[in-house]
Amino acid sequence: MKNAFSPDSKFMIFCGKLVDLVRVNLLWLLCCLPVFTAGAATTAMMSTLYAFRAGEKCSGRVFFRAFRRSFGKATALWLLSLLLGCMLALDYVIVAYLDFPGRMAVIVLIFFVAFALVLFSGMIYPVVSQFPASLREMTVNAVLLCLANLPKMLLVTAMNLLPLLLLLLLPQVFLLLGFLWLTCGFSLVALYDIQVIEKIFAPFRPVV
Repeated sequence: MKNAFSPDSKFMIFCGKLVDLVRVNLLWLLCCLPVFTAGAATTAMMSTLYAFRAGEKCSGRVFFRAFRRSFGKATALWLLSLLLGCMLALDYVIVAYLDFPGRMAVIVLIFFVAFALVLFSGMIYPVVSQFPASLREMTVNAVLLCLANLPKMLLVTAMNLLPLLLLLLLPQVFLLLGFLWLTCGFSLVALYDIQVIEKIFAPFRPVV
């Protein structure tokens, strides 16, 4: 019978994978702290988790190499998304306190655009991490892939919004899972995203 603590046992392999996910999660949280670097941190997490799925070691070197490589494009996309998000939030605050014909239609439109922005964000960072191209090409390709694979992207968006929805609707549950978010929660969400999105990317991969 194989020793559970031997390096090649299933238990130790599982522990090693869990440590990798915790490492990626902590690196992502650390690199998101300046806020403006969140886009590059997310792209780096995606790149590192792709290496994780391929059986490679999720070291800090892999993460920061991807972080540096994608910093310019990912940061530009993130800052633009952040600006649009702030504008939508400001529009909602203004409209919410006004009373005019068509007010609800405007509120619905604001929420629709906000949801579309979150949907797009779920695709653009995996695209940046996997397909080198110009910023314009990445943006256009991400939009087209979202539209062509809407059901899958709705699953990705639902998972990405899960922490926020828990915080807003079930704050006690969110707090109970606080340790999970700090250790490996976000990397698990990103890993799920990759599992779904890789099915979208598969036709565009070179045949080996």
